[in-house]
Amino acid sequence: MNYKISTFVLFLALVAFAIYHFSTIKNENANTPANEDLVEVKADENGSSHLDKELSSYFADQLANGVDSTLGNFINFDTAKAKLDSIRDYRGKNPGNSQIHNSYGYIFGLQKMRELISRIDKINMAQDTVDLTGVRVYRTISKVRGKKYFDVFMIAVTKENKDFPDLKNPDLKKDFEGEEPILNFSAPCPDQCK
Repeated sequence: MNYKISTFVLFLALVAFAIYHFSTIKNENANTPANEDLVEVKADENGSSHLDKELSSYFADQLANGVDSTLGNFINFDTAKAKLDSIRDYRGKNPGNSQIHNSYGYIFGLQKMRELISRIDKINMAQDTVDLTGVRVYRTISKVRGKKYFDVFMIAVTKENKDFPDLKNPDLKKDFEGEEPILNFSAPCPDQCK
């Protein structure tokens, strides 16, 4: 496996997750990021919006055959700039909870990214019953020096679209000898991304 490409793909997945989570974008034309407008999305009594339902269906269809190890796409400079500008604009209009540092980007070192991929590769080689084909990025809240900030962690995902290890089922906790395929504690952006 080419670690430079894998690391870059993981980084792009992380950026895409942050952008998706923080913004609600109405995509007029998928090929022209300049046409993306921010829209107000109203939630129903269950906390779900029409956008949540539309996206859930889209992503369910995309993952219907399992998590393909080629999932994701590269984007060009102009698209990346438009996406970054949209989240900055969104954050300017929606500052969020003043008790939590509202990050929109997350930095991980390449060595840690390579180590995550190495841990995933070791599990794939050692276990015949599991096929790890992706990495899921969860948004979470971390704490440093008593201060909370939005953060993310990355965890291995099976072809069947299940976290590995399954965090929702502690009875299935695996013993990885301290090498779980879960990476956390990024440097948040802002302010660590100039």
